[in-house]
Amino acid sequence: MFVLRDLSPADAGWIFEACQDSEIQRWTLVPRPYTREHAEDFAAHGAGEKRVWVVERSADHRGVGVIGVHTVIDGVADIGYWIAPWGRRAGAGSTAVRLVTDELSAWDDVTSITARIAVTNIASQATVRRVGFVVDPDGPATTCPDGECQVDAVTFRYVVR
Repeated sequence: MFVLRDLSPADAGWIFEACQDSEIQRWTLVPRPYTREHAEDFAAHGAGEKRVWVVERSADHRGVGVIGVHTVIDGVADIGYWIAPWGRRAGAGSTAVRLVTDELSAWDDVTSITARIAVTNIASQATVRRVGFVVDPDGPATTCPDGECQVDAVTFRYVVR
């Protein structure tokens, strides 16, 4: 079982460890190379996200991932997440997306939630589909996981109201 909790400076150590993973570096905007200073800054300030949560395993209170709201524009909350290798294939991602979807459904300014996922990131696409997100044919068709190039993406949407 997994829960969400607020990000704190104490999370820097495991975040640094997780962000050495090639899959996190492949699919997200984390800096490359990812240093301890990057982790400390992220854990203290959230990298400009509107809101960030830690995905925590209930049994041992270990952080296994991060999920956040990038922006809320015109009622659309755009989310992103990553799961560390030690939290994958155990339901952490879909639980986190479901919990954030529940949270955002209570926000007055949110009418829908989107997640832009690289066309080739099949695992992440399956994660949001399990929660009820559907392909938005009118959504942006690119994402930028390395911060410099545009990658073909699928936009998934979950309608809140």
